Amino acid sequence: MEHWQPVVRPSAYGSRPEFGPLVTVREILGAEGEGQVGTYDAPARQALVRMARYVDEFLTAAHPELGRTGVVCPFARRAIQQNQIHLTACDVSGEKPEDEALILEGMARLRGLLDGAGSDKPAHRAVVAVFPRLSEPHGARMIEKIQRALKLSFVQRQLMIGQFYPSCPEPGLWSAGFRPLQSPVISLAIRNITVFDAPFMLDRQEYVDAFVDTFGEAGAERIAAAVRDKRFATDPGACPRMAASAVAEARP
Repeated sequence: MEHWQPVVRPSAYGSRPEFGPLVTVREILGAEGEGQVGTYDAPARQALVRMARYVDEFLTAAHPELGRTGVVCPFARRAIQQNQIHLTACDVSGEKPEDEALILEGMARLRGLLDGAGSDKPAHRAVVAVFPRLSEPHGARMIEKIQRALKLSFVQRQLMIGQFYPSCPEPGLWSAGFRPLQSPVISLAIRNITVFDAPFMLDRQEYVDAFVDTFGEAGAERIAAAVRDKRFATDPGACPRMAASAVAEARP
């Protein structure tokens, strides 16, 4: 099994705001403060446990408001079992002007762990960064801003970045009333992009272009289908142009 090194250093974070060691969901839920999990302070360990439980219990279960059969995330259980979901905690408080830049820099380093995964890497690897000291509403606004700032650079590298926090209003793909990103701790998650992420590309033409660069004609067809689906079209004026552009670009 591939061994992932700590993001910044092997010791505990805390002397200055940084991202701490990477730990798996199984390590967090079974380590009881030992090993790398034990390098974190008590508030960080508590946040890691809460987010690990969200991944292990919520994402791997069915939900009455999901809008389809099956579990919330079909890939989560296998990824957990294969130790492909890692978590890290960051000590930023959100109270200093430089905190946003620290998170941006840290997420770029985390991106490097998945960047250019390729066919020889596990398909469902993910990294979740939790922020124990951020609180709503200010912390949520900061995380939303950072996610928007980073999304294009991630999509261009065949990755997705998503924001999670207790009041996140983002609806599920299959049910407008479902709120899958309402996690117990403010977090940012990185994972490999898939062709099924087409609905998340409709906000900007640049997302569509990067998506089609990755998936070619199959991606263009997914974009066109997402545009036709009224649940996903966020800008009726722009979406038809997106679909036409995507299909034209994918053709030889």
